[in-house]
Amino acid sequence: MRLHEFISANLETILKEWENFARANQPSEANLKTRELRDHARAMLENIAGVLKAGRSLPDHSIEPADSRDDADSAAEVHADERLDAGFSISLLVAEYRSLRASVLRLWFSDTTVFSAENADDIVRFNEALDHTLTESVARYSESVLENSDLFVGMLGHDLRSPLQVIEFGADKLKKLEDADDKPNKMAPVVNGSLYRMKMMLDNLMDFTESRIGKGVRISIGETDAAEITRNLVDEFRSVHDDCRFQHHAYGDCTGNWDGLRVGQICQNLIGNALQHGAEQGEISVTCEGTPDAVVLTVKNDGEPIPLANQKVIFELANRKHYQAGNPNKNLGLGLYIVRELVKAHHGDISVTSAADTGTVFRVELPKASALATRHLASRI
Repeated sequence: MRLHEFISANLETILKEWENFARANQPSEANLKTRELRDHARAMLENIAGVLKAGRSLPDHSIEPADSRDDADSAAEVHADERLDAGFSISLLVAEYRSLRASVLRLWFSDTTVFSAENADDIVRFNEALDHTLTESVARYSESVLENSDLFVGMLGHDLRSPLQVIEFGADKLKKLEDADDKPNKMAPVVNGSLYRMKMMLDNLMDFTESRIGKGVRISIGETDAAEITRNLVDEFRSVHDDCRFQHHAYGDCTGNWDGLRVGQICQNLIGNALQHGAEQGEISVTCEGTPDAVVLTVKNDGEPIPLANQKVIFELANRKHYQAGNPNKNLGLGLYIVRELVKAHHGDISVTSAADTGTVFRVELPKASALATRHLASRI
């Protein structure tokens, strides 16, 4: 039996071995299902079998980047994206292909008793086709990692520019005040607010980095009053942003078992996002409502509604095509991504609705009871 015929006839057996290898070697926090473990393996094998059947050789030049080609992403490229999102290292990605090569050849050899020149030619072409597929995956994986790195550097440079300008302006104004001790001065809280924003951005970046390198972000569960946390945060933002109207409402019992610092981080990121994207001199309303089993936190702002297509991916940093590289006015912040991951770490849910007549509302629901005293946030881009 020729190799392409064997692959087509034994797809399920080969896929099962691929699945077993991926399951045994996946990152501990991934916990992928069968469909995810077999991700695009069938399409890649069918493509390789097609190449063998056609008896053609693949080009030996380097794989072109996907954005320089007109065709759609190949199965190998999409597979690389999926494995990166699941936290697989590039070494593990390569190991999957090494295991696939060994599985196919071992199974074929055990099924074939007599080898011919055609069989030898099949082996050469199979290795060429598999190496070509591997190269596509590695190229996409590497491009994605570099793109993410550029994205975060761009985000940090862009988002830190604004508070630094405020600090520079405040320092210059304080220098020019001859009797600064006698005159009321409103610059101090503004400067402090900008420093706070910078710290928040750096905290977000550190959280993201920790989650990407596999250590996770540790949260410590304890009795927490979400109403008090949100009220204090609204007061802090109100003291700095006197051009914006802030409202805070709390209803019912808003205590639960969470990490208080992380709940504050969730809220401050949502308020910061509302300030950045809401209407100038508009209103931001923060509501904390306790139910018997959960607390619902909402942050509402006015302004231009978020397009429906963007609402579906607004928390997804992995959706890089939605960012505009090189646009200095495009926010590349990590805030909403971090919010989603912290909510997930508390076993909660987050959603967004946005319309011209109702405004933009981010809704977070946190269950009051937690089964674990501590938990690692292990999601990745």
